Amino acid sequence: MQPTASSLVSLTQQAIAVLWPSFITAIAASGAFFSAFHPRDLVPFNLDLELSPLAVYSIGFLLFWLFAALSSYGTFYFTLSNPTSDERKGE
Repeated sequence: MQPTASSLVSLTQQAIAVLWPSFITAIAASGAFFSAFHPRDLVPFNLDLELSPLAVYSIGFLLFWLFAALSSYGTFYFTLSNPTSDERKGE
């Protein structure tokens, strides 16, 4: 029985393969988004929230990182679970 692609990649390498590209993507997305919008413009219904702009930037970055990590994980998962890629290696 041949080892699968997922068993050849350590857990640390899998985490780095997902988190590092999503981190870079979150940097670019945060820069682009907050260049266009100021945190005080993002408050719905004119609510008075006690958040500093730095807190809004941090929360926004973490949300961008979360969404990018989910996307990266989906790509990583479907790449490793692709049965046709395992079949081609055996040829």
